[in-house]
Amino acid sequence: MQEGESFADLTANHWDIGVVGRTVDDRGRAAAEFLSSRTGRLVSVEYDPEEFDLDFGGSRLNAEEVDQFVSKLDRGSVLLETTTLGFVEIFLLCRALRKLGVPKLALLYVEPLSYSNPRRSQLLERRDFELSEKVPGYKAIPGATLMLTDRTPQRAVFFLGYEGERLERALEDYQMIKPAHCSVVFGVPAFRPGWEMDAFANNIRVIGERNVRGGVYFCGAENPVAAFELLTELHRGLLQNERLFIGPIGTKPNGIGVALFAATHENIGILYDHPRRRAGRSYLTGRWHLFDVEFES
Repeated sequence: MQEGESFADLTANHWDIGVVGRTVDDRGRAAAEFLSSRTGRLVSVEYDPEEFDLDFGGSRLNAEEVDQFVSKLDRGSVLLETTTLGFVEIFLLCRALRKLGVPKLALLYVEPLSYSNPRRSQLLERRDFELSEKVPGYKAIPGATLMLTDRTPQRAVFFLGYEGERLERALEDYQMIKPAHCSVVFGVPAFRPGWEMDAFANNIRVIGERNVRGGVYFCGAENPVAAFELLTELHRGLLQNERLFIGPIGTKPNGIGVALFAATHENIGILYDHPRRRAGRSYLTGRWHLFDVEFES
């Protein structure tokens, strides 16, 4: 893992293929420009949760066909620009690349310098960031769908961010999730000192009212390895026949850790509500991160 105050601080090479998503703010545009200058071929990808398909540079295909499309790309080094890509795109691409035997890939992420100003009030009251313009709701993701039923024991883990209503909606939609077996994860340390208090304040009411008591964990907001290692530990501790469901509704680096974990483990369920990022949701660019991943053969 590399990080720096700008792209100039990263030891970056040239990649054969760069994959980028929809740009909505300063950091997304800066990251897309970086990919344009450092990749031989640039491909845009965006997932449509209503139709369960993806737009690959203007060509639409069913999410189940991602493997076939990726196999047609020129073989070589791959860079995923995760600032602009959504969680589903990251997961589907990581899974497809691993299946195709691509040994390595790189993922870029750029932090915001600041988010759109929330309406601040007292410490333990809600802090509104309005990061999403539309949240379609929790819908299945191809390749990461398990049925939540009362007949099968399950463990749920939610990586949390600023939008507390996302956790509340998940627990409302999936009432078969038992509070005693539901855990939450906060991004601590946060991208910047004090930002974790916004996540605490916006989620504490839901955690209390829903009596969530499966444990509170902490992973660095910018650290996908910490998220991956935590999930590995929880997965090893599952009871016989118990299934693991993960809600990656926190920071993007934690979501990267979830995507890589789900791409390398079978029978993992993903609970995701597919928010559409609001234009201008953040300002300027913070620290740059470059993650190099090597899949085990």
